[in-house]
Parts: sequence; C-alpha cells; structure tokens
Amino acid sequence: GFSLRVVILGVNQESICQAHSILDKDNRALITIYTEDAEAGFSENPPEAIILNEVLESISSKWYGTIPEAVVRDNISSTSSSWLLKSLAIRLAERGAKFLLHTRISKIDEENQEISFRGGGEIPSGVQRYDQLLDYR
Repeated sequence: GFSLRVVILGVNQESICQAHSILDKDNRALITIYTEDAEAGFSENPPEAIILNEVLESISSKWYGTIPEAVVRDNISSTSSSWLLKSLAIRLAERGAKFLLHTRISKIDEENQEISFRGGGEIPSGVQRYDQLLDYR
C-alpha cells in the first residue's frame, strides 16, 4: 500500500521537483498531479525562460530523462524550460505519480481533506482524499 496521499495542483518546475523530492523521501507516497493543461511542459502559458545547463546543475539527474540534443542549453530559452518540465514529468510518471490532464479543481474541502475535480482524462470527475495538498497554480 501507499503511505501518504499527496495532491499537487498545477504543473511547473517547482511542483514537479517537489513531487520528486517527496518520492525520494518516501517511494510509497501516492502522488496525483492535477492540471488544466493538455500536456506537462507545453501549456498555453509558456514557462519562464531558463538557461538549461544552469538549472540541470541544481536538479538530481535521476529526476529527468532524455532532453533532445537540439534543445538550447547555454542560452536563455522558454523552450528549454518546456523540455525540462516534460522530461521531469515523464520520469515522475515512471516513478508512479499520476497526472490528471485537462482537469479543473471545482472544490477544495480542507476540513475533510478532499478535492473535487472535473476533467477530460481517464477519470472524468470525482473526489479525492489527501493527506497533503500543494497548490502551485
């Protein structure tokens, strides 16, 4: 079974790295990430531009997989940021985290530690209980 139910709202570098960090401490944590985006990394709002090589120095290499060779590494670029986020998200899914894309949070009930959601993914709507809620929207 799992030990900790973590709900993360929003996909960005901070939220995905936080999820990896939680799994590093407890690989049995059940992490569910909700986003209104269609795909992690490539949203309608481009992520903040980064210099890829600088950011990679501060992130564990086991948190990301392959980043295409054509991606700019030494100049500031939001495309580099998108590819890094996608790579981090893929590795996170490989580690067992679940992503609910195209999903909107309709209610957060902090007292009962539940969120209600509606989306276009494999689970169209429902309620999820959580032990920890991290909101990065």
